[in-house]
Amino acid sequence: MFYKQSILFLLIVVFCDNTLAKIAPDYIKPCPGLKSECLQKNIQETIPSFVKGIAAIGINSSDPMHQDKIELELPGGLKINFRDGVMTGLKKCVVESASYVDLEAKLSLRCNLTIKGKYTAKGRVLIVTINGDGDAKVKTPNIHFDSKLIFEDVTRNGVVYRVVKDYKVKYEFGDRVSFVFTNLFKGNKELSEAVLAFLNENWKQVVEEFGKPVVDTIIRLTFDNIKQFFERIPKDELIVD
Repeated sequence: MFYKQSILFLLIVVFCDNTLAKIAPDYIKPCPGLKSECLQKNIQETIPSFVKGIAAIGINSSDPMHQDKIELELPGGLKINFRDGVMTGLKKCVVESASYVDLEAKLSLRCNLTIKGKYTAKGRVLIVTINGDGDAKVKTPNIHFDSKLIFEDVTRNGVVYRVVKDYKVKYEFGDRVSFVFTNLFKGNKELSEAVLAFLNENWKQVVEEFGKPVVDTIIRLTFDNIKQFFERIPKDELIVD
């Protein structure tokens, strides 16, 4: 009888330990009342750790962010393939404002991002025709993001999670975007350099032409991680009265 009671006690302890085990990393600090000042401070302090990823709950690194392949086919017949892409800079983003009211969060960030990788491109950019294959590097200093997230409560196995139902992001390039593309014209260094200079002089028109698909991919991958975070962390570990 004593043996059976001991086994039952151990099972209860193990069950309770598993149930009460904290899932959120230690650097996640809830804000009582979800006050804006606290949210802005905590998010700013959390970003450098969060962007490294959280392997235990399937969240990948956002800085550096790796993307094996991005294929773009733009109006005018320009086809661009980016390979072995790496983006850095999210860990140094500045949180300008943060708020949370009635299941709707708003977050404003200002970031300096750098994207590197390999590329192939064929077609027309503005008035220039290119046929390139080489290394690519794009710097987007002072890019401003305004995001809105809509949440809802979902219960799974008796545990309540406050998950991301939807999100919207607007962005604006605040300063000059710079491009480095080697071998824009295969085998013609002088022409390649002349075309590169033209692209950098007309950076605003260039990002309007093909910047959106690249930035949209970065936003999607980043918010995939954010959505996964809220899917896996119980509401009571994130929100306190």
